[in-house]
Amino acid sequence: MRNVLIFITILGLSSCNRQSTNTRGYNRTGSNASGCSNSEYLAQAVLWFQRSPEMQALYLQSFNFAKEALEINLSNKRFPGKKNAVVVDIDETILNNGPYEGWLFINDKTFADSSWNAWINASEAEPLPGAADFLNYAKKTGCEIFYVSNRNEETQLEQTIVNLKKSDLPDAEADHILLRTRADTTLNGRSTKEKRRRKIEGEYNCEIMLLVGDQLPDFNEAFDLAVDPREGEIKDSVAKYRDLFSSRYIILPNPMYGDWLNAVVRGSDKNDSCRHLSKLRRTKATGW
Repeated sequence: MRNVLIFITILGLSSCNRQSTNTRGYNRTGSNASGCSNSEYLAQAVLWFQRSPEMQALYLQSFNFAKEALEINLSNKRFPGKKNAVVVDIDETILNNGPYEGWLFINDKTFADSSWNAWINASEAEPLPGAADFLNYAKKTGCEIFYVSNRNEETQLEQTIVNLKKSDLPDAEADHILLRTRADTTLNGRSTKEKRRRKIEGEYNCEIMLLVGDQLPDFNEAFDLAVDPREGEIKDSVAKYRDLFSSRYIILPNPMYGDWLNAVVRGSDKNDSCRHLSKLRRTKATGW
């Protein structure tokens, strides 16, 4: 993968001080006073994602499970009159944005629309281990592939298509890539994928045979954080749908960002210093 300097120059003209409406998880710019690092909390997660063989093994294992689950589900089709579909998220499910997260850590930045847009425009994200093999397998079984992502449809669709096509991924066309629109955004600025899943089932006349993602809202509205439920409610939903994990839901490992991080620092102000947020994260850890 080429060096991400292609977008670092762009960032010199951009501000990283606003909170994004993207649902990639809680990140604040904060203050860098007293030697505090805004992005230090990313260190272990980014290094694990980029360098550990366990990360590669877990992705391969998950996509192997996905093949087996898809084969079983196809043999137990519920709606014979409908086409078969596989629904996948994009970021940290199919495409690897680890270099972007690494850039944030190395440069002591936190997530911002400006840098995220620059990374997407570079079209440098590569497929994650096992992703291309699984998607091509699903396509050969007769499934249509739908990419359902909370990337922004107005500003990021074209380059998302370019990136998926660079990796020769199936169905990398506009009518199979359902990104976030204003209709998917709730009053409190969060996004839901439920309408897009229903569109696939209704307008596209498909039966969704399998869903693959790295965040719980990729699977079911029961996990959607649009109404900001407590951590306990989400865990209850996980328990309720436990039998669907590995059979209809395939979840992938992503320690770098997510809605779980929002819950950890819930109630903090956008101007809180990085030292305050670091202390808050520490208080949420369970110790011996």
